[in-house]
Amino acid sequence: MIELATKKRRLDAWDAPLTDEQRWEAYDKSKGIPWYTFKAWIEEEYSLSPGKNAIYDWQKWMRSMEGARRMERAIAARSEIKHLANAGELDDSTADAYMALANDAILSGDPEKAAKIVDAAVKINAASLRLKEQALQRERLELQQQAMTLQREKFEAAEARLASCKSVANDETLTETERLAKIKAVFGL
Repeated sequence: MIELATKKRRLDAWDAPLTDEQRWEAYDKSKGIPWYTFKAWIEEEYSLSPGKNAIYDWQKWMRSMEGARRMERAIAARSEIKHLANAGELDDSTADAYMALANDAILSGDPEKAAKIVDAAVKINAASLRLKEQALQRERLELQQQAMTLQREKFEAAEARLASCKSVANDETLTETERLAKIKAVFGL
């Protein structure tokens, strides 16, 4: 007897108009519900009208491919984490932790778990990058504040020298030579 997994689907099968993603979504939807409930959903969602036996045959065919699909999705999740690690977007210890989780997902055959692991890795990575950017922004602001403080101190020192020079220039008790000597002292000449 030929297994359904090795048998090709007919081109006029009721699920032929569906994309792979739609087919897997429909398969997930068909699990744990009566065939007539699934039939009502597939009619409403995709305007398809399979019969009872066609639905059961299709579910059997999809089950035969489910293990391979789970493995593919888990491996894809693992390679996505590896890509993030290689791109330098995840630090080594975080990447190692997620790789271990992805390996567990591959071994368990649970694609949802692997997808959640990748999603968590991406979210944590994005949050980590935001935190690093915020820390850099804080450092930039602190440097700008220090530069402004230094500029203010220079300006205040220049104003103090100018005020001192004005008072020396307006002091009529001093001779021209004494004034010039005091002004040179104010400017450190």
